Amino acid sequence: MKKLADVLIIRAAHNMSWLQRLLSRLLTVLWWLLWVYLWLPALAFFCLLIWGEQLLPVTVRIDQLPGHLLALGRYALLVCLFGGGLVLWSRINYWRFSGEEQRGAIANVTLLDMAADLGLEPALLQAGQAGKVVVVHHNPEGGIHHLDILQPLPAGTATPPEPALTMSASLPLSVAQPGKR
Repeated sequence: MKKLADVLIIRAAHNMSWLQRLLSRLLTVLWWLLWVYLWLPALAFFCLLIWGEQLLPVTVRIDQLPGHLLALGRYALLVCLFGGGLVLWSRINYWRFSGEEQRGAIANVTLLDMAADLGLEPALLQAGQAGKVVVVHHNPEGGIHHLDILQPLPAGTATPPEPALTMSASLPLSVAQPGKR
């Protein structure tokens, strides 16, 4: 079984060995240098336009100037189209979902629903809710095997009416270990 740390794309530097950090930094520098190298023709062209001479090892001849202008114009048009498409997409989603809240509250989970989901008897789950200190024993698959009520609630404490659980349906049932806070 894979651990979550094995499948993450972004890794924290403090979790890496010195060799991994070194390799990560070297690859970062390499990719930045490659990115700058890819921009050299455009930089050489702008140096030629601004200063009138070649300052970079990439050569741009004056007779090739219209071709360079045409290629740079096409690239600029593509960048503007893609950028405009992304801005338009974000604005459409903003207008589409602005104003009234589209998401509703999740209904409270009843005791019977929670017991069925956990594979427990409703009476056992209700007894677990009535305990001040409860030990939850899990089976190998992670489900609840049984509950041990170590300390019941005081007699004057009223039990809540149905629905017994007010947690949202997407939250797991969690019980703290005795002695830990």
